[in-house]
Amino acid sequence: TNTGADVLNYSNVQHNVRALFNWTFGKTGTLTVGGDFMNDYLLSYQFEDGGSYSQMTADAFAQFDWNVVKGFNVIGALRYDYFSAKKLSSLSPKIGLMYRIDSDRAGHFAFRGSYAKGFRAPTLKEMYMSFDMASIFMIYGNPDLLSEVSHNFTLSAEYFKKYCNVTVTGYFNMVRNGITTVWNEQLNSMRYANDAPTNIAGADVTFSMRLPCGFGAKLAYTYSHEYTTDGSPSMSTTRPHSLTARVEYGREWKNYGFNLSLSGRYLAGFSTHVYADTTFETLAMQRYPGYTIWKLMFTQDIWKGISLNFIVDNLFNYRPDYYYSNSPVTVGTTFAAGLSLSIEEMFSK
Repeated sequence: TNTGADVLNYSNVQHNVRALFNWTFGKTGTLTVGGDFMNDYLLSYQFEDGGSYSQMTADAFAQFDWNVVKGFNVIGALRYDYFSAKKLSSLSPKIGLMYRIDSDRAGHFAFRGSYAKGFRAPTLKEMYMSFDMASIFMIYGNPDLLSEVSHNFTLSAEYFKKYCNVTVTGYFNMVRNGITTVWNEQLNSMRYANDAPTNIAGADVTFSMRLPCGFGAKLAYTYSHEYTTDGSPSMSTTRPHSLTARVEYGREWKNYGFNLSLSGRYLAGFSTHVYADTTFETLAMQRYPGYTIWKLMFTQDIWKGISLNFIVDNLFNYRPDYYYSNSPVTVGTTFAAGLSLSIEEMFSK
């Protein structure tokens, strides 16, 4: 970082060694084993008196991709992580199953299920930071942080035939000791801390279609529900419902092609807890409104290497009543046009 003085106030030096080995057992499966070792040194102006910290991290993993029978596949994996700064370690398993049915008349089906444990140790900054945030408040690290741990379960079903594809996915994630920043009354500043135990449940549904005539469409819906298990206030910014859509039509000839597309998204409103004042001591319930934004795009390949684009963003001129962290940064409808030239394509045979 250049401060105008001959002083080094930030340096991050990492030495990393990695090994990876694969072995294939004919058509039965593939074994993958490997590991990483890294020495991480960090000097930063965000530490007390511009100090420095270092730690060694190591991991080893093994994965076997097993084709049990035709149409049925199993992937099993195991990973070990170690972090020297607090002597933290974790053993994380993962397993995934897939069953596939192929039929020329009825179409193709794929069913999947998986479980995976997630692990993340606190970073050096999260443990040792001491940073003045624009003279508004301080942000302090917390050397007593616990590691983030999650348990993730997923089930999905997919159907595809010729021009259409439908996918349905459900998931349930259990997050424990999530690392975040909270207001600390004793320090009168923000400090890294472990969050309340949280569960996240949701589902995704996606439909896509592409016809030979040049018409295409895609529709995707997502539902998400995030909640704390101990009854403590949730400050989640996850919107419970979202919907994205896209329709397009395009054709190509020898020296000309075009594509006209209309795409948009809808994000539902939601309520969550926020800090009620600048002291960060009181929480209040805040309602964030839902909104929808659409984009119209027309692209033309006029000749070899020459493309002309027209874009209308925020087609219906949405403007939020007030701006906040979850609102779109827009002042209304915008128009754009662009011309691109590729000399290489223009003079190619």
